[in-house]
Amino acid sequence: MRSDRYLAWVHGGGVQGVYSAIVLALFAAVAAVSGLFGGGHLLLVVFVAAGAGYWFGKFVGLTLMGTSGRAAQSVYMPKAAGTYAKTHSHIDAMEARGDFGAAVSAWEALAVSQPDDPWPLIRAGELYLREMRQPERALDSFRRARDLPGITPERHRYASQKVIDLYLDVLKDEGRALVELRRLVDQHPGTREADGARLAIARVKEALRREP
Repeated sequence: MRSDRYLAWVHGGGVQGVYSAIVLALFAAVAAVSGLFGGGHLLLVVFVAAGAGYWFGKFVGLTLMGTSGRAAQSVYMPKAAGTYAKTHSHIDAMEARGDFGAAVSAWEALAVSQPDDPWPLIRAGELYLREMRQPERALDSFRRARDLPGITPERHRYASQKVIDLYLDVLKDEGRALVELRRLVDQHPGTREADGARLAIARVKEALRREP
């Protein structure tokens, strides 16, 4: 598919290669006009420089993308190491072309096949909330992700905040929001999220007191 080929080109350092080709070609053109290449053919010099610049930039870009990608994966998807391209990139492509129904179904199927990994449930919840406007299903996905036994503290806080945001905003259930806010404070003391939850508790209580 065209989107898959484009993503592969980008992650293969193609963008960096183009930039590098342009810069080196411009430099070579200026140098050739100045006579630094002994009066060589201008177009040939520029063409050779552009080609060399593209492959050099592609190599640098591929190295950087690979390093940053592995670093991000180690933080956010440590259990998916070595399998991300096989199990996730095709779902990303569905999202990129706007096929959100198929994408959310694929994330849910992945959640079934990888029951210890909260990431597919979080991604499904994001799609339900952001693209499909189905807050109840989004809430269910985020709660299931949050309640997985092996979830990391970072993802637990993220999923918990999503649950709280849904109760406070779309679902308008301040009582359940207070319960979830207190749970966040108790389970993650000393974190920025817990501090924010305490402030939110005070604001919600004040708003409830002002209601007639």
